[in-house]
Amino acid sequence: MYKRILIVVDPRPVSRAAVTEGVLTAQVHGAEAVFFTVMPRYSVPVTDAPPFVLESPQEFQQAAKSNADRLLAAASISADRAGLKSRSVIGSGEDDAHCIVEAARKQRCDLIVVATEGRNALMRLMLGSVIPGLITSSPVPVLVCKLRPRSTVGAKADVVSLKSRRAAKPKPVAKSAPAVAPAKRRVVKASAAGR
Repeated sequence: MYKRILIVVDPRPVSRAAVTEGVLTAQVHGAEAVFFTVMPRYSVPVTDAPPFVLESPQEFQQAAKSNADRLLAAASISADRAGLKSRSVIGSGEDDAHCIVEAARKQRCDLIVVATEGRNALMRLMLGSVIPGLITSSPVPVLVCKLRPRSTVGAKADVVSLKSRRAAKPKPVAKSAPAVAPAKRRVVKASAAGR
């Protein structure tokens, strides 16, 4: 039974899957939800040309903090609707997986919920993915969620009344003798020479 669940929130749309599954899991176990996001790092591209920077590091940090607060507030609303106790935490560091693991340790969480876009190994290597590092370094279980396709969410089934089907009596089928073709006989005449 889980007592405190760390739910990783980020700006990607797939992050909704982690929030949804994390809140449902916390609700089932009567656990507290801890929403966590990692602050993005400020980086200046290294090129031969002089860098053209649109915003200062301070402006970048303010915008990142504002975005993180907005994401965490939206996640907290879903926990409030489910009647869960929740809190929000922001972390930063060089390695996102290490930040998430450290947050889980500091907050004494016994499950980490994170979302994935379901990329193959080559795409994860090229674009980066926190999940392999998180799974190998986490001291607690990691629940990896995918965003469900819209067609399956809220799908409805047709309801057929069994009474109406039972009330209608099936039509009797006339039984007739099966038509059997007469077997062909092969008549072999014996010749006097063959005997």
